[in-house]
Amino acid sequence: MKAASTDILVTLENVIGLPDEQNHRKSCLKNVVISLLPAMNAMRRLLLLLPAFTFISCSMPDMFASSTPHKIKLKDGREVPCEGVPQYQEKTGYYRYRTPDKRDAVIRADDVATIVEKRA
Repeated sequence: MKAASTDILVTLENVIGLPDEQNHRKSCLKNVVISLLPAMNAMRRLLLLLPAFTFISCSMPDMFASSTPHKIKLKDGREVPCEGVPQYQEKTGYYRYRTPDKRDAVIRADDVATIVEKRA
């Protein structure tokens, strides 16, 4: 760990170009570099854990989603069962929903009368 901090200090001195007679500034710079090492280690740990969290969150997208059954009541009187709350797609004018057999489906918003949660 000492060697890494010395390497960082030497690199910073070369970039900044401090003359040798400014010992006080060098010691202050050394203290700053050494105090940054724990923060850099914490950042390194975070960067190692970030891909794992991303993988877990992408592989289980429905883990926190509501999967309570709903019914879409159409204007013609039919009822369409769906899992979770249908999502309105403003761009297309359709509701996107998941069927009870785990397939994605869409239905025109103009045909929908109401969306209600099924009671068990």
